[in-house]
Amino acid sequence: MTFRLFVVLSLLFFFALPVADVLPEAGAFSIVQPKNGSSHPSNQDVSVVIDVETVTGVTKVRFYWYEEREDMLKAFVDEKLAGVVTDPPFGANLRPPQRATGLFRLLAVAEQENRQADDEDWAVFDEVRLLIQPHGSLEEIDFRTDKPLKFGRASAVKVYDQLDFLGKFIDLPVVGRYSDGTTRSIRSAASGTTYHVDDESVITINKDGRLRLVGNGATTVTVNNGGVERKLDVLVEVNTDPNQPPVADPGQTQTVYSGERVVLNGLKSYDPEGGSLKYSWSQVRGSRIALLDPDSEKARFFAPFVVEPRLFRFTLRVTDVQGADSDPAVVDIMVEP
Repeated sequence: MTFRLFVVLSLLFFFALPVADVLPEAGAFSIVQPKNGSSHPSNQDVSVVIDVETVTGVTKVRFYWYEEREDMLKAFVDEKLAGVVTDPPFGANLRPPQRATGLFRLLAVAEQENRQADDEDWAVFDEVRLLIQPHGSLEEIDFRTDKPLKFGRASAVKVYDQLDFLGKFIDLPVVGRYSDGTTRSIRSAASGTTYHVDDESVITINKDGRLRLVGNGATTVTVNNGGVERKLDVLVEVNTDPNQPPVADPGQTQTVYSGERVVLNGLKSYDPEGGSLKYSWSQVRGSRIALLDPDSEKARFFAPFVVEPRLFRFTLRVTDVQGADSDPAVVDIMVEP
């Protein structure tokens, strides 16, 4: 082989490589401060320190607040909740959302020169989970629902074109009114809320306010947060045909490489009665990606290019033909460079 031919072939091979393969190696991009799991009052700025280490070409960092397990594909992100920093060292003083209480995720996403802000092929980000303590004292607990809360013949209301039935789940809409004038959702246990049901043969309720119809009758739910208490009467008059809620199975944790096609497989989900299912996938960790077919048994996406191993988390919820929802199930996808 002549030297000239060798040079030509070498150049052809070089330019045939994917863009990711010819970029310089990069190091970690991380949120140094605040620490993951730390607690912060909602009326004070959170001091954020970013370490870009050897990641090159970072021009700005965008910050976003999300509630824990909030669907990133459907969440409305108020512009006031996202800050943009353009000057090194990319630190910021960020105020938590006014409505925040409980666990929130602070997501930092880097933008690099020569890449568009909405370029979803790259994901240079870090995130921390923070416990936000609401400003002001809790003055009153309320329920954003009819009182008493009625199901079945007592209400004669259809939900998603389905009558109420045994086994049905609902997320109890519990809110707190605070002395700073803000109304906040306090349904989750992370906000300090606890629940008690007088008669669990009628309904049960978990620590995050997920209520399930168990049998006909009347009972009372007592909600407590920081010594403030409120009661809600519940009346259930439904058809006694049993219906077990379906079970969501999003598959096993996967480790993939940047650029790979990833399949989220929910085919092992099932309805105990053998009925068909509706599927709903959502993303709850990592920088936002384009999720294809989120309402099918198999959702797909292309793993973004990352500069270091990064975790992406998804949840699957399935619904049976009667309208009963499963508990959301979680699957983690670890993306390697």
